[in-house]
Amino acid sequence: MDAETLPLFELDFATVCDVERQACREFFAGKANKTPERYMMIRNYMVEAWHAAQPLYLTKIKARAGLRNCGDVNAIGRIHTFLEHARIINVGAERSSRRSQPAKSTRRRVQSARDSDDEAPDDDDDDEAWNVPRGVAAMTGRRRRVRDEGGNWVYEDEYYGGHVISHDVIERHADDADYSCSDGSDNDDGPARKRRRNHKQNGMRYQVHSEFRLVPCRSFDAEEAPRPFAVEISAAALALMDLHSHLMYTEVIGLLGGAYDAAAGVVRVDVAFPCNSTSTTTECEMDPASEVDARRVFALQGRHVVGWFHSHPTFDAMPSVRDIHNQHAYQALCRRASDSVEPFIGVIVSPPGANTCAYGVSDISVFYVVPDEHGSPDGVPYQLPYAVVSRDEVPADAVDAMAQLVERHAGMEHRVDLARRFRRSEAMTALEKLVISLRSHWDDGVLQQWDDAVSLRLRPLLQRHYCRSGSGSGSHSEPIAAPTAHDSGSGSE
Repeated sequence: MDAETLPLFELDFATVCDVERQACREFFAGKANKTPERYMMIRNYMVEAWHAAQPLYLTKIKARAGLRNCGDVNAIGRIHTFLEHARIINVGAERSSRRSQPAKSTRRRVQSARDSDDEAPDDDDDDEAWNVPRGVAAMTGRRRRVRDEGGNWVYEDEYYGGHVISHDVIERHADDADYSCSDGSDNDDGPARKRRRNHKQNGMRYQVHSEFRLVPCRSFDAEEAPRPFAVEISAAALALMDLHSHLMYTEVIGLLGGAYDAAAGVVRVDVAFPCNSTSTTTECEMDPASEVDARRVFALQGRHVVGWFHSHPTFDAMPSVRDIHNQHAYQALCRRASDSVEPFIGVIVSPPGANTCAYGVSDISVFYVVPDEHGSPDGVPYQLPYAVVSRDEVPADAVDAMAQLVERHAGMEHRVDLARRFRRSEAMTALEKLVISLRSHWDDGVLQQWDDAVSLRLRPLLQRHYCRSGSGSGSHSEPIAAPTAHDSGSGSE
């Protein structure tokens, strides 16, 4: 077998490996209807069905036929997608024929529904666009149409950009007149949105019992609540997370690679890996296939997954109830048997910044969940201070990764227009703000090298793909100066 057909992990019908726990963690989060035993039953059945069907392709419909009363069909479909991407099933298989066209009566009903705008138009180039599960288009290659905010039909993978609008609040997006946080006023210039009950937090409305409500972090105390470990993050990883968060009006998500030094009690973050998401407008689920890719890259580099990051495009860098739940689940999976330490951190990037941040600099917060004996079963979020580690030169591979990230998001529907003003009351453009924020992560000794990299590699790409309403250069033809204090707001040491 060549490298293209080798499985990503060795399958054992009686056990579950770490890759499976991370990729399909919804079955390992303590849910009553999604248990590890149910995952193993579904997985084993699909593998046996694939061996029996070889060399024919095992479709999701055929796989579900023998899985009666096994729970959510969408969850079963995600397991099928994961096993296929991991090269456990359908290795080298080809579909015997494309999906047949529906009967004439069905086509007439569908056409009538399209004429009344009740159904999405079919993709003329892909007969298999029928009945594609929502949010899976980016993983399977099949394209499904959904409505955007203006009511127009668009491709789902382009509309969501492989990412997610994951907090259930009134947010501003690409069609709004201000890139910064909303002030909570009802007199917005954007299109009308569904109004929720009049509860506000940081200028944003939320539902009182919503799992997307933001929760302020507590601070560790040396005596009563000592921090579990110290955190060090490389300047390159911070810059990549910051850049990723500036490129989309929607939320972005990714994993952090590094190592845990048990002797020193330090979690070291060396690299960031931007991931895709299978989420919808109200959920935040990392794409299992993208997560597997990240873990494979980290393993080749001799690193481990030590955290995750996501952005809050229009509100503060505080975790939501859902973020706390996800962080708690991650920590449980990473618990060390020897000392019960859970070396896994969560990072939130808020491009609008905070009052404690320098001008134009994003607010980057690191949080960790501590068990709460009398409160939430997911625990209480605590803010972890972190130290920024900068090398004596800007890594060439870091600049390459940023350039590739910029080009990868260039065609996405909800990419940011960096030529627009960052705030209505200021002349600074979003591109100028981005340059200032990225520059703040590096030490003074490498700033000239960083400025050269921005001028030669990043700025031309950003102006070409993300400045749609103007040149984006503003009044600055040279790299923009940033505050000299190497500070990341309330999150840094």
